[in-house]
Amino acid sequence: MIKTELNYGDVYLVPKKTVVDSRKSCDTSVQFGPRRFVMPVYPSNMKSVVSAETCEFFARQGWFYTMHRFNVDSVAFTRDMQAKGLFASISVGVNEDTIEQLEALQAAGLQPEYMTLDVANAWCVKAERMIKHIKQHFPNTFLIGGNVATAEAARDLESWGCDAIKAGIAGGRVCITKNKTGFHRPMVSTVRDCVSAVTVPVIADGGIVEHGDIAKALVCGATMIMAGSLFAGYDESAGDIVEIGGKHYKEYFGSASQFNKGAYVNVEGKKILVEYKGSMGKLLRELQEDLQSSVSYAGGDCLSALREVEMIQVYR
Repeated sequence: MIKTELNYGDVYLVPKKTVVDSRKSCDTSVQFGPRRFVMPVYPSNMKSVVSAETCEFFARQGWFYTMHRFNVDSVAFTRDMQAKGLFASISVGVNEDTIEQLEALQAAGLQPEYMTLDVANAWCVKAERMIKHIKQHFPNTFLIGGNVATAEAARDLESWGCDAIKAGIAGGRVCITKNKTGFHRPMVSTVRDCVSAVTVPVIADGGIVEHGDIAKALVCGATMIMAGSLFAGYDESAGDIVEIGGKHYKEYFGSASQFNKGAYVNVEGKKILVEYKGSMGKLLRELQEDLQSSVSYAGGDCLSALREVEMIQVYR
């Protein structure tokens, strides 16, 4: 039997009685690991989305972030962020260079507050070894593991030691894994499966097209949401501005693309041009206002109200 699964665009949320006088009084903050953040959404740890400057911008706004892992000096980055009174959130891989990276952090006496094990399919023996290594040597670091797409995989990552799990494979706008390999799961089904299987927070990664998809991911049980294209194209986004025909754009490419790898090997990502959008401040305000509205429609005054919302399938 072939199962039917759902994406964010296949579902909507049923309104409940609003109990607040103003949606502005709705609290969108979320506790995630050792810190509380203004919003439960943050930019993808992709070279074409975040830079050190992007990360500092988000941290100063009270939002979560994760620096990407490509040609990054983790010691310098961690030291710099912590010296500024901010928090350090870095990404690591599963190969030998990661061990060297971790040893350098230890030698410098540095412990990032957050670390993301970032691989295409974290349900693998190399990820298991690295997760256990990190938890042994960085016991006070909040470890996010990903990505996975099934309940069984999520359970394994929790048992290996992850403090949070990133769910979603091949759901991003510049990811072509599903085209190249045939593997993918729609995000509503992925998030609900993973959330039901673990006790640690789940991050819904990929597939955010509209602002309302953030509320849908929270209704599915996600604690945090990661988005790439949503945050691409701004002054504070990574990447250079490109002018074509009098219009300005910024490049946005997948981590598994040739533009990130530097060679056409095992390519599962592509590059697109995103229209230049100016300062990101307006986006952050709008995202918070829209989520405050979602909370008011959910019949509450904080994000926990979204856990009780009915989700319905629609046919497009």
